[in-house]
Amino acid sequence: MKYRMHILDDPSELSERAQDLLRRTGRRERPVRFEVPIEMWRVRDRTGRLVPAPLELIIRCEGFEQRFGGLRYQVRHRWTLDEARYETARSWEYDHFGVKTGAWQDPVRGGWYFEWLGERVSKPCRDLLHTDGGVGTDVDGGSPYLPVAPSVTHLIESHALTDAVSVWRPWPVAGSAAVSAAEALGGLVEVPEASWETSRWRLSDSVAVFDSESWDRENPSRRVRIWSRNEVGHREVRNAFRSG
Repeated sequence: MKYRMHILDDPSELSERAQDLLRRTGRRERPVRFEVPIEMWRVRDRTGRLVPAPLELIIRCEGFEQRFGGLRYQVRHRWTLDEARYETARSWEYDHFGVKTGAWQDPVRGGWYFEWLGERVSKPCRDLLHTDGGVGTDVDGGSPYLPVAPSVTHLIESHALTDAVSVWRPWPVAGSAAVSAAEALGGLVEVPEASWETSRWRLSDSVAVFDSESWDRENPSRRVRIWSRNEVGHREVRNAFRSG
């Protein structure tokens, strides 16, 4: 069974922006391995019975390990809330949990999904990978699969944009005001490699907009964040807030 090289050895499928993020902050640690042959991995089917992991799940897990296993990088975040500015850097770790990796059947989308380390923060939810290639999560560590991104590379591309605009000026997260301002901004181009149905990046030389819907379809919400650089961008955003 053959896979492509590790993403740090062959990042050619990523944009220059994402490759720059990995060159600057990325590293590879020894990936977590299964302590027994992966064919002996046991998972619970939708009835709760322990069963041998199906082939499609093994293929997805092995592909993830060989392409991304051991990958580490940091994503800088910068935002404004209630007139206060915040900055942080969050670590991402690309590994499964070996024989302790939990996996579940997906009764809605079909196929299976399994857990991985993901964002290194305290959180109630799990980071998940689906056999259809998608990245997902849940709400509380036990809820059904919720799609987050259509692929791991989409996720990395979105992280790269988040990191890139962290050195720009963040504008207040102001609910409907931010939504109206974002809609008033012209000349922005969608970034397809970092965007999908529920999460969209739009960009110009001076302004960036991130527009996303919440993961939870039971409690839908919309979040808009805006950044600008140089006086041209600052002026465009000021005018958009006034007109919005």
